[in-house]
Amino acid sequence: MKLTRHRLFRLIFLVGCVVVGIGIIRSVVTITQKRGIVAERKAVLTAEEAKRADLEQQLREATSSAFVERAAREKLGLVREGETVVIMDQTQASGSSDINQSTPSWKQWWGLFF
Repeated sequence: MKLTRHRLFRLIFLVGCVVVGIGIIRSVVTITQKRGIVAERKAVLTAEEAKRADLEQQLREATSSAFVERAAREKLGLVREGETVVIMDQTQASGSSDINQSTPSWKQWWGLFF
């Protein structure tokens, strides 16, 4: 069977269409995979932006005067000028004292200090 020009043209056209079709399918698959990667990266970006906003809020709090004062009081044990520090025994402070709860509060204070 001899190939005529018409049949040869059809065969070349068919092979060309198959090659182009395979290329298009590969491109579609690649684009779909890249969209998944982009969606994943967007989710990571959103999480990182939320983390950044939280850290910025913590930085604002840490540089505030109220935070500095609270940290100085709690961690360093500092007090303001004119304040008096009261140190209580842990057994009495935890509420496991032998003072009856029906006792008036002034008697409880009296028993605590005297």
